[in-house]
Amino acid sequence: MNVIEKIPTSIIGLLSQIFPDRYTQADIDALFLFSGAPEPIPDGSKATKVQAWLRQINLMSNEPLKILGSILDDFLEKQSPGNTFWLNPTDDHVAKLAAEKDRIRETLTREGLTYVRGGNIVKGGAVSTISLDESVKKYGLKSVDIEIQRALSQIEQDPHAAAQYAGNVLEAVLKAYLDHKRKTYNTTDTLAELWKSAADVIGLRPADWDNKDLKRIASGLYSIVDGIAHLRNAKSSAHGRSEEQFQNITIKPRHARLAIHSAHTVCAYVLELFE
Repeated sequence: MNVIEKIPTSIIGLLSQIFPDRYTQADIDALFLFSGAPEPIPDGSKATKVQAWLRQINLMSNEPLKILGSILDDFLEKQSPGNTFWLNPTDDHVAKLAAEKDRIRETLTREGLTYVRGGNIVKGGAVSTISLDESVKKYGLKSVDIEIQRALSQIEQDPHAAAQYAGNVLEAVLKAYLDHKRKTYNTTDTLAELWKSAADVIGLRPADWDNKDLKRIASGLYSIVDGIAHLRNAKSSAHGRSEEQFQNITIKPRHARLAIHSAHTVCAYVLELFE
C-alpha cells in the first residue's frame, strides 16, 4: 500500500501568507475547486481559507501533491501580477512576485520536493528533471515537453503508463538530437537503435573510451536505455493478459520514478550537447 504524500506544513503556512495578496475570495474558490480540492469550501478570511483548505486536502484527498501542483501551476507560471487593486501601487510588483515564487520553490526544496513546469510536484529534488525541463524550454522542444508532462502526471495513478512515457521522452529527445545533427534515422527505429545512432555521433560507445571507469559509465547508459525500452514493451504487451500475468509485470510508483529519473538523466546530458 502506497503512503500518501501530504502537503508539508511549511508550504501550507507560506501559501496562506502569499495567496491573500494575489487572489480574491472568489479566485481562491475557483482555483482550488478547479485543482480538485475537496469541498466544503472553508469559511473565514483569505488566509484562514487557504490554510484550512490545504489541510482539508491532506485529510480528504488521495493525491494531495497532485492538487498542490495544480494550484501552484497557476501562481508559479504567472508572468506579472496584473492589475491587482489590493496591492500597493508603489510596490515593485514584478520583483515582489519573483521573490514570492523563489520562497515557494526554496520551501519545497527544503521539504525534498520540486515543482516542475506543467503543475507537477516531484520528490527527491529531481535535478535531472529540472535540468531537462530547462533545456526543453530553451530549445522549444514541444514534443519532448508533452511526454515529460504525461510521465510525471501518471506516476501515482498509472505507474505503467508513466514508465512507458519515460521511454517516449527518451525517444523524443534522441530524435530531436539526431535531427539537430542532421543524422538520418528511420521512423520505425527502436529506442535501442536510436540510442546507438546518437551514441555514435556523441562518441559514447564503450569501445571509444580508454579509461575503464568511463567505459563503465558508458555501458551503464546503454543499460538504462535497454531497461527503459523493456519496461515500455512490458506495458504494451500487458494488454490481453490474465490478472495473474498482469500482476507479475506490475510496477509501483517508486519504480516509475526510477525509470523517469534515469531517462531524464540521459536526456539532460544529450540535450547539453545541442550547442
